[in-house]
Amino acid sequence: MSQPDTLNVTVITQGMTVRYQYELRVGGPAGDSTPLDMEYTVDVDPGLVKSCRAAIDQALTKAAAGESGPGPGPATELANLGKLLHGQLFPRLQGNEAKLVSRLHASSGPLQIRTNEHEVPWELLHDGEDFLALQHDLGCWLKSGNPAVEGRGLNRVGRALIVGDTLGDLPSAREEAAKVAAWLRDRGIECTVLLGQEATQLDVLAELASQETPYDLFHFCGHVATGSGTTGLMLHDRQLLGEVALQTLSSHGAPPVAFINGCASAGKGEVANLCVSFMALGAKTVVGTRTDVADEGAWQFAAEFYGQLLAGVPAGAAVRAARTELRDRPDAAWASFMLYGDPAAGIAGNVTPGSPRPPEPPEDDLTTTLAPDAQQLMRRVSAACAGRGGVGSVDLLRGLLGEADIRRRIEESIGARTMEALDRVIDQVLSRNSGPDGSPGPDGDSGPDGNSVPDHDGTGPDHDGSIRSDTVNRVFADAATRAATDGRSAVTTADITEAFVALGGGIASRLLELSGVPLARLLPDSGTDNGDDRLPMDDFGRSAAGVVRLANLLADTRGEVIGTYTLLLAFGAMGSEVLERAMHEQGTAGELAYRNLSGMLTPRRRDLSPRVHDVLEQARRRSAAGRTSAGRVGEAAILLALLQDEESSGRELLRRSGVDPDLLIQSLRRGR
Repeated sequence: MSQPDTLNVTVITQGMTVRYQYELRVGGPAGDSTPLDMEYTVDVDPGLVKSCRAAIDQALTKAAAGESGPGPGPATELANLGKLLHGQLFPRLQGNEAKLVSRLHASSGPLQIRTNEHEVPWELLHDGEDFLALQHDLGCWLKSGNPAVEGRGLNRVGRALIVGDTLGDLPSAREEAAKVAAWLRDRGIECTVLLGQEATQLDVLAELASQETPYDLFHFCGHVATGSGTTGLMLHDRQLLGEVALQTLSSHGAPPVAFINGCASAGKGEVANLCVSFMALGAKTVVGTRTDVADEGAWQFAAEFYGQLLAGVPAGAAVRAARTELRDRPDAAWASFMLYGDPAAGIAGNVTPGSPRPPEPPEDDLTTTLAPDAQQLMRRVSAACAGRGGVGSVDLLRGLLGEADIRRRIEESIGARTMEALDRVIDQVLSRNSGPDGSPGPDGDSGPDGNSVPDHDGTGPDHDGSIRSDTVNRVFADAATRAATDGRSAVTTADITEAFVALGGGIASRLLELSGVPLARLLPDSGTDNGDDRLPMDDFGRSAAGVVRLANLLADTRGEVIGTYTLLLAFGAMGSEVLERAMHEQGTAGELAYRNLSGMLTPRRRDLSPRVHDVLEQARRRSAAGRTSAGRVGEAAILLALLQDEESSGRELLRRSGVDPDLLIQSLRRGR
């Protein structure tokens, strides 16, 4: 499993000066020592930071209460405060943005912030484009000197403990507890609900400490209070479940997932320590609220978060999806929730709640479970990737293409010349990577599958001791299931191929698509559904199909499934005339909304490589000179400028695909 990018923030007080030291470390394989990427030190006004946090908390509290006063709405107010705080914490150096800040903005993957600072609402920092929590799968970790319990891995959610309305004065909390329990039970999860006088400190701790049938999830909705120097969840008779009481769980740990919807349950420093207390006791994912949250907003956030998490989405992406889904609510509920823990953590194996666990990848030597033909395949694969130390999906694809019947089907489909080009592309992709599925090389870039050599949690050794990536592990687990279903103990090459296709093939499928080969073509009868469940697009119009494909690309880069927000964003990015006309019928508000929507994905100059910037400028100049019919930059103008650059990698991509760039230029000129 790859680690997220990590921003270490250390706050040092020296007399009247408060200094923030930042260190940004790029993500890499779990267990590896990732080199320091960048560092950055600034002096900060602590009074201004505290005032910004207080103003943010006040804005969230008013929004939750439905108090609409004069001035901007909560979204604008939060954005303005977030920009002010961002400018204080990340000031420009001699008028230029610090390299660490530029790198942080350019990254869109998971981000973990490790800090000893409790005041800063990191998720609500705003860089002028958007909030940090809506740009990243964000998780925080407050540094503590206390040793942490290892806890249990988040393999599945089978049991949940739900505690709410412990004092009998919050009917909304009682309703939330009932909704959450009903929602989870509908998905096959066993729930224990403690309300009112049932939720004593002793009863709650006794349930949490159960070792025979431990809980995987703890959901609390009620009061959070501070008393006698201890912050805790307020239970029946006003007893507190705080750090000291929670030590009862130190022998076996807290539930892996904790969701605390309480009054300011993750806000100021001493309250945030409550979330950290759960993490110190082994919880992997802790969600808390900065301030009070409106009842319906809290329930909707919980349902969206749980739905994403149970579907196998990592915790950071699940929280981000819930924030995005609730972003337009006037109560600003999305902005109050915070995630503590590793944003890349999730339910291992993407297990469907309530269903039997899928078989684990075989831990024994693979030669004892593979049929002779599959043994020969894997010996060939392992020998080819011996220099990289691991087997990834592209390695497995190359091995499958070495099977005579598979290679013959592919070559009949695309021709010998394109087949040779595909072989070259695969060789070049693999030569750039030092680990399976694109583990980072010296430059820190990730490879084809976008992940690195996983650690031994979710990986397994091949028969020669090399490491198999998560993608390949899932292929072998599925192949073993197929063999067992047929009553066989040995996995065949056909089982591996069918599993490879059914699971999507990882990044290897994109290399096939580049050459015009459907993944299902690897199977003997590509005319049937052979497990490739791609959405049929033949009955979509050209523009509609483009919107759906763009939405898929956007979701894929964020590690998400396509949601309604992403689909609508794709309509705007594609400049949908249908959407534009419909929104313009609502007058100025509709026109402004469409302008904002269509401009959300417009790249900034720093998002372009110098070569692409030159290509676009050249296309713009030619169009302005009247070389296109309308004077506007069209597709042909950009393509011509791109292809006329002899050194562009775009030309090389076309050559690899069997297309002559110069002939394409001639065709484009004739069509103008």
